[in-house]
Amino acid sequence: MNPLQNPISDPHTIDPELLNKLVHDALVWSSLHGLVVGDRNSHRSGLVPGVGMVHAPIALLPNSFPESHWKQACELAPIFNELVDSVSLDGKFLQDTLSRTKKVDAFTSRLLDIHSKMLQIGKKEDIRLGLHRSDYMLDEKTNLLLQIELNTISCSFSGLGCLVSELHRSLLSHYKKPLGLDSHKIPVNASATKFAEALAKAWTESRNPSAVVMVVVQAGERNMYDQHWLSQTLKEKYPFFQITVNVEVPSTGLKKCFFRSYRSEQ
Repeated sequence: MNPLQNPISDPHTIDPELLNKLVHDALVWSSLHGLVVGDRNSHRSGLVPGVGMVHAPIALLPNSFPESHWKQACELAPIFNELVDSVSLDGKFLQDTLSRTKKVDAFTSRLLDIHSKMLQIGKKEDIRLGLHRSDYMLDEKTNLLLQIELNTISCSFSGLGCLVSELHRSLLSHYKKPLGLDSHKIPVNASATKFAEALAKAWTESRNPSAVVMVVVQAGERNMYDQHWLSQTLKEKYPFFQITVNVEVPSTGLKKCFFRSYRSEQ
């Protein structure tokens, strides 16, 4: 972010009184806007919505990040998306590459077993949707943008991530003078809307009125509100989807899961 005037370059130097105000306002904002997770101290927090909520773990203020590296990450995204898609189509490569991981990781082993069965019966999908999240860090020594992880297995934090951006924008706007930071320099984060748009697009492309959008949810999930943000966005922007199933699957060889399905009313 570019500074306005006398910006705070080190958050550890913030005046204690100002820091307390920032923390207070951040907690209030998070509570009012659903930037929350289930409290691990409450057993029911991962089972019953609205019970035992606590603010999500967040950075109080946004970190400064070079615009050139931000643009680089954006330019790399479609390239990595194509790479992941290409790899996913090479069944032998996946099985061979992950064969050692399969021996020590039950989750990967189960996925590979399912994948192997699909290969055996010749199951192919003409329509594929990938919802990916790349995590980057800026290397302090080389000043290079380094990829930490490319997440392809879940849609996590598309909901709460949007809210963190809004929280930071609110704090920087309200405390513009003492912080000296420009709230307009915080990039727009519309991941929840974009993910919902992608899911709806995939459903439309299937040309199958009975097709469903299925959300697989781990039982006792304290991060349920992030998942509900995506589900709610999908329902509000595409009202022809509705919840039809919420069933616990008791025996998967892994942790129990819940399935939330959405079907078309059209």
